[in-house]
Amino acid sequence: MERRVVKNRQTKVFFDPNSGPKLKKKKKKFTFKKFLMILLTILIFGSLFYVVVISSLFKVKKIQVTGEQTLTEDSIRSQVENIVGSSFFNQNILFISADQINKQLKKDNYQIASTKINRIPFNTIKVTITEQKPSIIWKSGITTSILAEDGRAYAGQPTEELLKRLPMVIDSTNLPVKAGEKTVPDTFVKFVSDINSALPSNGIKVANYEIQDTTTEIYAVTNSGYKIRLDTTRPVKEQITDLVTVLDQLKKQNKKVGEYIDLRINGKVFYK
Repeated sequence: MERRVVKNRQTKVFFDPNSGPKLKKKKKKFTFKKFLMILLTILIFGSLFYVVVISSLFKVKKIQVTGEQTLTEDSIRSQVENIVGSSFFNQNILFISADQINKQLKKDNYQIASTKINRIPFNTIKVTITEQKPSIIWKSGITTSILAEDGRAYAGQPTEELLKRLPMVIDSTNLPVKAGEKTVPDTFVKFVSDINSALPSNGIKVANYEIQDTTTEIYAVTNSGYKIRLDTTRPVKEQITDLVTVLDQLKKQNKKVGEYIDLRINGKVFYK
């Protein structure tokens, strides 16, 4: 339909879009070729799913364990096998949760500081263990234990090599020590390790260390017979500086320390 409107000698023409013959949309035919394409796509993805997820190609069959010291290879392997067998997807090397293995092993083994999981094609996982380092020999009463860097006690007795190499701390309170449980804070362990390196570096030989009431204070028993009283919450460097200063002064005065040197107060040194 066409309309003409005359206004100010100008002619405007409007077209009705609904007029005229309507075009019919052609329906797309579902051909046999398209059917084959869809079927082939399903078969390809189905095959990939079977090979990757269901088949034994990527199923975990071998577990390698390295880095163990106090722990045994068989024990760690057995624990990992239990984690792998806990779910269907954990049995697949592509979907196994390394984070789950790390958390569970650290939870069940206090000796472990960290673990690393590597996937080796096509069905082997490698578990590398890093154990806590033995840092202190802790003697409480008649019991001698090894404390790790995080302050937990190891099971078993220290070897001769560890007794010679590690600092010994004697606990006069004779508190019981249980394997796997926290005996002292990790900050205390670090302080003892640091001071045990700093004192010999400044010409002072230490026989052992003593704890009397609290782990915030410690006595270094020197081979010369006197004790050095230290604050384990203060930086080692500050206390060593104060110690060296007073020892130099005593040397110039041709004097020796009798019983003790107290370094607990910053900038002040008491001795007898």
